[in-house]
Amino acid sequence: MIRDILVNLAQGVETDVACDYAASLAASFGAHLTGLSVAYEIDVPPFYMGALPTDFIDAQVLENQAAAEKAAARFSASAAAAGLSHEVRSLSASLGVAANSFAELARLYDLTVVAQPDPDRPGPEEVISETVLMESGRAVLIVPYVQTKPFTAERAVVAWDGSRPAARALAEALPLLHRTKVVEIFRVVTHADDEDTGGVEVARHLSRHGLSATVRKLPVGSGESVASAILNEVSDQGADLVVMGGYNHSRLREMIVGGVTREILNTMTVPVLMAH
Repeated sequence: MIRDILVNLAQGVETDVACDYAASLAASFGAHLTGLSVAYEIDVPPFYMGALPTDFIDAQVLENQAAAEKAAARFSASAAAAGLSHEVRSLSASLGVAANSFAELARLYDLTVVAQPDPDRPGPEEVISETVLMESGRAVLIVPYVQTKPFTAERAVVAWDGSRPAARALAEALPLLHRTKVVEIFRVVTHADDEDTGGVEVARHLSRHGLSATVRKLPVGSGESVASAILNEVSDQGADLVVMGGYNHSRLREMIVGGVTREILNTMTVPVLMAH
């Protein structure tokens, strides 16, 4: 069961989609919810320090502290109104230090919730989400920046490729999958893998947990995007949760030439539980 949830609190937004989703998730599972509020320090290279007025730096520090306090207060008020067991943790650090600290903290929670980066509003979300995914050793639930619905997992798609990250994601998703009505094991394979039976084995494993799952296999040719195939299936099935492994290849490789994980993170439209 999920009893302990961590969420990164957004700043400077009217609606914190990750926080709202995490609150509905905590309510559904009767879990304790912890929000991390970060007052981001200004990380200025030494050779730039002389070019920035001291009063500008001081004003920015105060502004960041006020934003963190406002996010914490909003979280506390919302959680209290929902009757949730909750607490706020505060941190003052640079973005890099905050991301690593968040990842370390996430190791002691059943589930960590973060927001998908919004391309129209640059912020710390991309660094936070990727660091916690890579460094926490736990699954991460990423909430689309356009999310409006509270937690529901009636229809889930498990994108299975037989990898270690996919296995970890599947194992950590079991509490969520037990809330579903429909689970589909979705395999994207090349034509050479037509006889692949990995999805059937996953369905057998889930049946031991009392979960019934269907298996769908989609052969794709060269030039076709695996991520697009997954997202199209999610849309076709009306799924409200995706479970998948993250960064099967080097993260640096995906940053430079692209990859399934990065494309999903950029274009996802429903919450994705991802593990590395």
